[in-house]
Amino acid sequence: MVLDVVRTGRISVGSVLLWLVVALAALTPVAEVRVGVRAGADLVARLLFLPPRGWSMAVVLIDVVVLARAWYSAGRARRDGGTR
Repeated sequence: MVLDVVRTGRISVGSVLLWLVVALAALTPVAEVRVGVRAGADLVARLLFLPPRGWSMAVVLIDVVVLARAWYSAGRARRDGGTR
């Protein structure tokens, strides 16, 4: 958010929403959920606010993989009855 203010002179709505998602994700004790929420927020922000070009699309693919892995891991821990 500080870089947003330095770069543009104001705080954008997208920056505030991303900060809120990360702050709320930090409140959960499950690591997979935290990682999944952050990757999902980054994915949505990239798809909405950045043009789909080269490096940005590579990061979108990484976000999808991280999100899928977090979703799978969180569900697996619940089915096995264990806590990771």
